[in-house]
Amino acid sequence: MINFLFKYCLHFISLFCLLILLTFFFYQRVNLTTADLGRHIQNGRLFVEQKQILHTNFYSYTEPEFPTVTHHWGTGVIFYHIWKSFGFYGVSLFYTAILLATFLIFFWLAQRLSSFSYAFIFAVLSLPLITSRVEIRPEGFSALLLGVYFFLLYSVKLKKISFKVLWVLPFLQLLWTNLHIFFIFGPFLILLFLLDNQWQEERVSQKLWVFLFFATALVCFINPFGIKGVLTPFFILKEYGYMLAENQSVFFMQKRFPKNPLYIHYELMIGVIFFITVLNLWMKKWKSIFIAFILLGMFSVLAFKSIRAISFFGFLFIPCGALLSFQLLDQLPFKRKNIMAGIVMVSCFGLVLAGLIGKKHYYSPYQKLNLPFIIEDIEQARLWSGVALKNFRILPGLLPRVNQSAEFFKQNHLEGPIFNNYDIGGYLIYHLYPTEKLFVDNRPESYSVDFFQKTYIPMQSNEKVWQAMDRQYQFNCIYFYRHDITPWAQPFLIRRITDPAWAPVYVDWYTIILLKRNPINTKVIQQYELPQSLFSVSTNE
Repeated sequence: MINFLFKYCLHFISLFCLLILLTFFFYQRVNLTTADLGRHIQNGRLFVEQKQILHTNFYSYTEPEFPTVTHHWGTGVIFYHIWKSFGFYGVSLFYTAILLATFLIFFWLAQRLSSFSYAFIFAVLSLPLITSRVEIRPEGFSALLLGVYFFLLYSVKLKKISFKVLWVLPFLQLLWTNLHIFFIFGPFLILLFLLDNQWQEERVSQKLWVFLFFATALVCFINPFGIKGVLTPFFILKEYGYMLAENQSVFFMQKRFPKNPLYIHYELMIGVIFFITVLNLWMKKWKSIFIAFILLGMFSVLAFKSIRAISFFGFLFIPCGALLSFQLLDQLPFKRKNIMAGIVMVSCFGLVLAGLIGKKHYYSPYQKLNLPFIIEDIEQARLWSGVALKNFRILPGLLPRVNQSAEFFKQNHLEGPIFNNYDIGGYLIYHLYPTEKLFVDNRPESYSVDFFQKTYIPMQSNEKVWQAMDRQYQFNCIYFYRHDITPWAQPFLIRRITDPAWAPVYVDWYTIILLKRNPINTKVIQQYELPQSLFSVSTNE
């Protein structure tokens, strides 16, 4: 009895500390200037107030009729309702709850497939992966529903619940189809378990599995875009003419950001999975690891090709890695197996504590949370997590003063046409629609390849093209996210700041606004023009 209580307490403390660390990672304040969230909220407002779902490039004046599939329109409606009732603070809390629920579902399944020790070990190993992409996005719903599907399907396979429970999946699929583009993984998971059911000793009728698969697949066609909406996931990673970081491969990002340890960590986890999978196959346990092998294999390839899938691989890594290891070590003596798992678990718990204590540790969310920017004197604190817990209520929401440039724009009645960069599109949609439309926004699928290759990029890298586009569109305002790291953005801003035709009138940590020297802007320029001495070229920009 004493041993049981000690073990239970140890497990509780370990999981509790891990959940605190994860909550800190998930609890990040929103940098609205680069986030998609503002656009999602505006999409939701359009649907609620005007019953409108966007089928064209609605927010832009450059290619307003370009066809687009707003596959995540349902997420916008949810975000809008939460934002309207509770503001950005409520949206942050809501999304944190989604990510924590997703983690707990995968963790619970891992424990069911192995033991607490295995689940904890693989949860800690996956932590940098699942926290690599925590910005408030529609894909959070995909991660959650992927976990729900996987948990329910495996619970039926393990005879923990009745097959009848799975008839909830077509209804969940209807929701998923209109929330995020990864809805295609719903029918795929069912198909995977259908195939696995064939060689089970006590298998469910194949007819039931087939019917469930087709029912769930057919539900995907219930979306505002019909068959086009169903096919969009297969073409979403096409060439846009504009390079998105989230769509780049691991190797590409590793070369671009060699100091980021995430990609090495991911490759190491791939190596771990490959090693234990080969050993399982060598021991002829392929039937028991079939589902885990296929899922991890598919998502590892997807993540290699597009880093946006690394977090999905990380979530699946928890139950699948635990299962593969548990199956591999199943034949070892019970005592020896427990000792090995205990040693590794203690080491992983050390990583969790290091994350809660250290400020520069790989497992620490301290830097990602921008805590020195949010909480005064935290840098002098011995235990940053203790100070953060005391100030827990101020952590969600938006980064400080992130809306000031938009307030400046509106208070001074500035006008377009606006030339803006890609990153800040969602921010301007949130603040300026319907008064102003934009040159570009962060929906690459809503613009033609020629627009990016022959207009947007050349006009920042080639002065003659800029002058020609300026004559064509008659820009009145330049509104940029200052930390745009594309090769052309910073040289363009330097040229405009020194251009006598333009006057910088506003700058903060996030944005810069320049106005054309003309009669419309004379009063504002006279009042707010910033001196050239305020700006300097920095190699760290």
